[in-house]
Amino acid sequence: MALDDSTQVYCAHEYTAANAAFARTIEKTTADDASNSALASRLAEIASLRARDLPTVPTTIGQERRTNPFVRPEAVRAALKLPAETSDAEVFATVRRMKDHF
Repeated sequence: MALDDSTQVYCAHEYTAANAAFARTIEKTTADDASNSALASRLAEIASLRARDLPTVPTTIGQERRTNPFVRPEAVRAALKLPAETSDAEVFATVRRMKDHF
């Protein structure tokens, strides 16, 4: 995560919509109640792109920092009401377990 916000990310397959839907369950973001306005905007952008059969990638490290729960330990720790002493690695592992059952 030391990369510049503008660094482009090219994932190997199209799974942005599913990941964004999962992220929404963590931050409880909806169009009407956006606890994470960047995620709410990204959800709308993804829907628009996919409706036109367009890819959602590449993305950027900056966008991932704002919307991807795997790289947002502070926000996830708060959203899941985890103890403050929960390490970033433990937050990541919690998110991974949740995604495995999503």
